[in-house]
Amino acid sequence: MKRWQIINLIAFLMLIFATVSLIYILGKMDLTGPLGKPWHLLPAVHEDSLSATYKGSYQIMGKTPLQATLLDTTRTNVFILVDAWGVPIDENILALDLKEFETSPHKFALHRRLANYTSHAEHAEFRNNFASNIFLFGGDSLQFNRREYIPALGFQNSIFFNDCGNGVIISQIDSILTEPEHPKFIAWTALASTIGEHNKIRQTLTQIADLAKRHPEVRFVVQGTHRPVLCGPETRNSYKAHWVPVAVLN
Repeated sequence: MKRWQIINLIAFLMLIFATVSLIYILGKMDLTGPLGKPWHLLPAVHEDSLSATYKGSYQIMGKTPLQATLLDTTRTNVFILVDAWGVPIDENILALDLKEFETSPHKFALHRRLANYTSHAEHAEFRNNFASNIFLFGGDSLQFNRREYIPALGFQNSIFFNDCGNGVIISQIDSILTEPEHPKFIAWTALASTIGEHNKIRQTLTQIADLAKRHPEVRFVVQGTHRPVLCGPETRNSYKAHWVPVAVLN
Protein backbone atom coordinates (compact mmCIF):
# COMPACT_ATOMS: atom_id res chain seq x y z
CA MET A 1 0.00 0.00 0.00
CA LYS A 2 1.33 3.37 -1.00
CA ARG A 3 2.03 6.12 1.54
CA TRP A 4 -0.82 8.36 0.38
CA GLN A 5 -3.24 5.45 0.64
CA ILE A 6 -2.15 4.82 4.27
CA ILE A 7 -2.67 8.49 5.10
CA ASN A 8 -6.15 8.48 3.55
CA LEU A 9 -7.06 5.31 5.48
CA ILE A 10 -5.94 6.81 8.80
CA ALA A 11 -7.89 10.01 8.09
CA PHE A 12 -10.99 7.95 7.20
CA LEU A 13 -10.75 5.89 10.40
CA MET A 14 -10.34 9.05 12.50
CA LEU A 15 -13.42 10.55 10.86
CA ILE A 16 -15.44 7.44 11.69
CA PHE A 17 -14.23 7.51 15.32
CA ALA A 18 -15.11 11.22 15.69
CA THR A 19 -18.56 10.65 14.14
CA VAL A 20 -19.37 7.73 16.43
CA SER A 21 -18.17 9.67 19.52
CA LEU A 22 -20.29 12.68 18.57
CA ILE A 23 -23.39 10.52 18.04
CA TYR A 24 -22.83 8.92 21.48
CA ILE A 25 -22.45 12.29 23.24
CA LEU A 26 -25.53 13.75 21.52
CA GLY A 27 -27.49 10.67 22.50
CA LYS A 28 -26.66 11.29 26.18
CA MET A 29 -27.67 14.96 26.08
CA ASP A 30 -31.16 16.19 26.87
CA LEU A 31 -31.82 18.49 23.93
CA THR A 32 -35.46 19.08 24.90
CA GLY A 33 -34.66 21.21 27.97
CA PRO A 34 -32.80 24.50 28.34
CA LEU A 35 -29.04 24.41 27.88
CA GLY A 36 -27.10 24.60 31.15
CA LYS A 37 -24.31 27.08 31.79
CA PRO A 38 -20.68 25.90 32.03
CA TRP A 39 -19.65 25.05 35.63
CA HIS A 40 -17.57 28.22 36.10
CA LEU A 41 -20.56 30.42 35.16
CA LEU A 42 -23.01 28.75 37.51
CA PRO A 43 -24.10 30.91 40.48
CA ALA A 44 -22.87 29.89 43.90
CA VAL A 45 -25.19 28.00 46.21
CA HIS A 46 -27.41 30.34 48.26
CA GLU A 47 -25.73 33.28 46.55
CA ASP A 48 -28.01 36.11 47.64
CA SER A 49 -30.51 34.62 50.04
CA LEU A 50 -30.47 35.27 53.78
CA SER A 51 -32.63 33.20 56.06
CA ALA A 52 -35.41 34.70 58.16
CA THR A 53 -33.28 34.00 61.23
CA TYR A 54 -30.41 36.04 59.84
CA LYS A 55 -32.69 38.88 58.79
CA GLY A 56 -34.37 38.95 62.18
CA SER A 57 -31.23 38.66 64.31
CA TYR A 58 -28.73 40.97 62.62
CA GLN A 59 -28.61 44.39 61.06
CA ILE A 60 -28.33 43.90 57.29
CA MET A 61 -25.82 46.24 55.65
CA GLY A 62 -25.35 46.71 51.91
CA LYS A 63 -22.17 46.77 49.86
CA THR A 64 -21.17 50.32 50.93
CA PRO A 65 -17.90 50.22 52.92
CA LEU A 66 -18.53 50.18 56.66
CA GLN A 67 -16.59 53.37 57.31
CA ALA A 68 -19.47 55.30 55.80
CA THR A 69 -21.77 54.34 58.69
CA LEU A 70 -19.62 52.88 61.48
CA LEU A 71 -16.62 55.20 61.71
CA ASP A 72 -16.59 57.31 64.88
CA THR A 73 -14.49 60.40 64.13
CA THR A 74 -14.60 61.52 67.78
CA ARG A 75 -12.27 58.75 68.93
CA THR A 76 -9.76 56.13 67.81
CA ASN A 77 -11.02 53.40 65.46
CA VAL A 78 -9.51 49.96 64.97
CA PHE A 79 -10.78 48.26 61.80
CA ILE A 80 -9.97 44.55 61.59
CA LEU A 81 -10.52 42.20 58.66
CA VAL A 82 -10.50 38.51 59.60
CA ASP A 83 -9.48 36.58 56.51
CA ALA A 84 -11.85 33.85 55.27
CA TRP A 85 -14.48 34.57 57.93
CA GLY A 86 -17.79 34.27 56.14
CA VAL A 87 -21.47 33.82 56.93
CA PRO A 88 -22.26 30.09 57.19
CA ILE A 89 -25.60 28.75 56.06
CA ASP A 90 -25.94 27.17 59.51
CA GLU A 91 -26.92 30.14 61.70
CA ASN A 92 -25.77 28.36 64.87
CA ILE A 93 -22.14 28.36 63.71
CA LEU A 94 -22.08 32.14 63.33
CA ALA A 95 -23.82 32.56 66.69
CA LEU A 96 -20.97 30.61 68.32
CA ASP A 97 -18.38 32.74 66.48
CA LEU A 98 -19.94 35.98 67.68
CA LYS A 99 -20.40 34.70 71.23
CA GLU A 100 -16.74 35.60 71.76
CA PHE A 101 -17.74 39.29 71.71
CA GLU A 102 -20.79 39.20 73.96
CA THR A 103 -18.94 40.30 77.12
CA SER A 104 -18.20 43.71 75.57
CA PRO A 105 -20.68 46.39 74.41
CA HIS A 106 -21.46 45.19 70.91
CA LYS A 107 -23.63 45.26 67.84
CA PHE A 108 -23.69 42.53 65.19
CA ALA A 109 -24.47 42.85 61.49
CA LEU A 110 -24.15 41.09 58.15
CA HIS A 111 -22.36 42.99 55.40
CA ARG A 112 -22.60 42.40 51.65
CA ARG A 113 -19.21 41.66 50.10
CA LEU A 114 -19.28 41.38 46.32
CA ALA A 115 -15.84 39.87 45.66
CA ASN A 116 -14.31 36.82 47.29
CA TYR A 117 -10.72 37.97 47.64
CA THR A 118 -8.91 39.74 50.46
CA SER A 119 -7.37 42.64 48.55
CA HIS A 120 -10.87 43.71 47.48
CA ALA A 121 -11.94 43.89 51.12
CA GLU A 122 -8.82 45.87 52.04
CA HIS A 123 -9.36 48.35 49.22
CA ALA A 124 -12.99 48.81 50.24
CA GLU A 125 -12.70 48.91 54.02
CA PHE A 126 -9.27 50.42 54.76
CA ARG A 127 -9.26 53.40 52.40
CA ASN A 128 -8.96 56.52 54.55
CA ASN A 129 -7.68 60.09 54.74
CA PHE A 130 -6.64 60.20 58.40
CA ALA A 131 -3.57 62.30 59.14
CA SER A 132 -2.50 59.67 61.69
CA ASN A 133 -2.94 56.01 60.78
CA ILE A 134 -1.20 52.64 60.59
CA PHE A 135 -1.73 49.28 58.83
CA LEU A 136 -0.53 45.96 60.26
CA PHE A 137 -0.22 42.56 58.63
CA GLY A 138 1.34 39.29 59.81
CA GLY A 139 2.83 38.35 56.46
CA ASP A 140 5.03 39.38 53.56
CA SER A 141 4.56 42.89 52.16
CA LEU A 142 4.83 41.42 48.65
CA GLN A 143 1.73 39.28 49.11
CA PHE A 144 -1.00 40.68 46.83
CA ASN A 145 1.49 43.55 46.24
CA ARG A 146 0.46 45.20 49.53
CA ARG A 147 3.70 47.16 49.58
CA GLU A 148 2.35 49.17 46.65
CA TYR A 149 -1.38 49.55 47.32
CA ILE A 150 -1.44 50.00 51.11
CA PRO A 151 0.17 53.48 50.88
CA ALA A 152 -2.26 54.28 48.05
CA LEU A 153 -5.15 53.65 50.47
CA GLY A 154 -3.96 56.57 52.57
CA PHE A 155 -1.57 54.93 55.06
CA GLN A 156 1.56 56.80 56.05
CA ASN A 157 2.73 53.89 58.21
CA SER A 158 2.58 50.12 57.80
CA ILE A 159 4.14 47.22 59.71
CA PHE A 160 4.61 43.75 58.23
CA PHE A 161 5.51 40.81 60.48
CA ASN A 162 6.56 37.86 58.35
CA ASP A 163 4.98 34.58 59.45
CA CYS A 164 4.03 35.69 62.94
CA GLY A 165 1.04 34.66 65.02
CA ASN A 166 -1.89 36.96 65.65
CA GLY A 167 -0.76 37.32 69.26
CA VAL A 168 2.22 39.35 68.08
CA ILE A 169 -0.03 41.77 66.19
CA ILE A 170 -2.43 42.00 69.15
CA SER A 171 0.48 42.92 71.43
CA GLN A 172 1.64 45.53 68.92
CA ILE A 173 -1.82 47.14 68.67
CA ASP A 174 -2.11 47.04 72.48
CA SER A 175 1.21 48.86 72.74
CA ILE A 176 0.22 51.44 70.11
CA LEU A 177 -3.06 52.21 71.89
CA THR A 178 -1.28 52.83 75.20
CA GLU A 179 0.83 55.59 73.66
CA PRO A 180 -0.45 59.11 74.46
CA GLU A 181 -0.28 60.20 70.80
CA HIS A 182 -1.39 57.07 68.97
CA PRO A 183 -2.86 56.85 65.44
CA LYS A 184 -6.57 57.57 65.16
CA PHE A 185 -7.13 54.87 62.54
CA ILE A 186 -5.56 51.42 62.93
CA ALA A 187 -6.14 48.68 60.35
CA TRP A 188 -5.21 45.03 60.61
CA THR A 189 -5.80 42.07 58.29
CA ALA A 190 -5.83 39.05 60.61
CA LEU A 191 -4.89 35.62 59.27
CA ALA A 192 -6.78 32.91 61.12
CA SER A 193 -7.56 30.05 58.71
CA THR A 194 -7.62 30.27 54.94
CA ILE A 195 -10.01 27.32 54.79
CA GLY A 196 -12.44 28.66 57.41
CA GLU A 197 -11.61 26.44 60.41
CA HIS A 198 -13.87 27.88 63.08
CA ASN A 199 -11.76 26.78 66.03
CA LYS A 200 -8.88 28.89 64.70
CA ILE A 201 -11.16 31.78 63.77
CA ARG A 202 -12.66 31.76 67.26
CA GLN A 203 -9.21 31.86 68.84
CA THR A 204 -8.51 35.03 66.86
CA LEU A 205 -11.91 36.52 67.76
CA THR A 206 -11.22 35.81 71.44
CA GLN A 207 -7.89 37.64 71.22
CA ILE A 208 -9.61 40.62 69.57
CA ALA A 209 -12.36 40.61 72.21
CA ASP A 210 -9.76 40.68 75.01
CA LEU A 211 -7.98 43.58 73.31
CA ALA A 212 -11.23 45.53 73.01
CA LYS A 213 -11.91 45.03 76.73
CA ARG A 214 -8.54 46.57 77.59
CA HIS A 215 -9.38 49.67 75.53
CA PRO A 216 -13.05 50.52 76.10
CA GLU A 217 -12.48 54.06 74.84
CA VAL A 218 -11.62 52.71 71.36
CA ARG A 219 -14.14 51.61 68.74
CA PHE A 220 -13.41 48.22 67.16
CA VAL A 221 -15.03 47.20 63.88
CA VAL A 222 -14.35 43.53 63.13
CA GLN A 223 -15.53 41.92 59.90
CA GLY A 224 -14.74 39.06 57.56
CA THR A 225 -12.94 39.45 54.26
CA HIS A 226 -15.03 36.86 52.39
CA ARG A 227 -16.25 33.28 52.73
CA PRO A 228 -13.55 30.55 52.66
CA VAL A 229 -12.50 29.93 49.07
CA LEU A 230 -9.22 27.98 49.38
CA CYS A 231 -11.11 24.83 50.33
CA GLY A 232 -13.23 22.13 48.78
CA PRO A 233 -16.56 22.94 47.10
CA GLU A 234 -18.55 21.26 49.89
CA THR A 235 -17.10 23.62 52.50
CA ARG A 236 -17.22 26.65 50.20
CA ASN A 237 -20.88 26.08 49.38
CA SER A 238 -21.79 25.82 53.06
CA TYR A 239 -21.39 29.62 53.24
CA LYS A 240 -23.35 32.50 51.82
CA ALA A 241 -21.48 33.57 48.72
CA HIS A 242 -21.44 37.34 49.25
CA TRP A 243 -21.96 38.03 52.96
CA VAL A 244 -19.55 38.52 55.86
CA PRO A 245 -20.14 38.96 59.61
CA VAL A 246 -19.58 42.27 61.39
CA ALA A 247 -19.02 42.96 65.09
CA VAL A 248 -18.85 46.55 66.37
CA LEU A 249 -17.31 46.69 69.86
CA ASN A 250 -17.33 49.47 72.45
